Amino acid sequence: MENHSLIERIKNKDGDNALKEIYSKYRNEFLLWAFQHHSCSMEEAKDVFQQSIVIFYENIIYGKVTEITTQVKTYLFSIGKNKIYELERLKSKALAQVEDQVYVQSDIYYNDVEEGYEDKLDKVNTCIIKLGEPCKSILEQYYYYKKSMQEISEVMGYKNMETVKNLKYKCLQRLKQIYKSKFGAFNNQML
Repeated sequence: MENHSLIERIKNKDGDNALKEIYSKYRNEFLLWAFQHHSCSMEEAKDVFQQSIVIFYENIIYGKVTEITTQVKTYLFSIGKNKIYELERLKSKALAQVEDQVYVQSDIYYNDVEEGYEDKLDKVNTCIIKLGEPCKSILEQYYYYKKSMQEISEVMGYKNMETVKNLKYKCLQRLKQIYKSKFGAFNNQML
């Protein structure tokens, strides 16, 4: 697959077929590489590959990339490598925040947390997982890691923060629907 023709195919209505070829050609190799060399779980590797394909496509469509001077595989894997590093940073940051919170919350936990809070949180987390990407990442970064819309748009490669705001709103609506269908009424104070 010649790089120039690939870019043209993606820009000109044959993007779906070109992406399907790339997806099927490199998916298994990428998953194995991410699992073996970067200690990703298989689920994380799948998520990173999906994100890499989307970023690859968006970079071509939005004109960030007009020419690929390396092999498609090299370019795609470099996107994936950056996403894996980003994931590792987020996990490290989350772990540090959790460790810090353990000490603070141990004293106030039983006094300040309403009964059943953990159960509600587990239910919401279950529904967030069912949302899939990119909703899962957007909501986690906004609510769990307290990232701004601008930071999320930069980290996830969106055009601007308005795009992220719109996606967040749609994701919350889907989250509420999933929660209602699975557990009944949704309380907005959960978020």
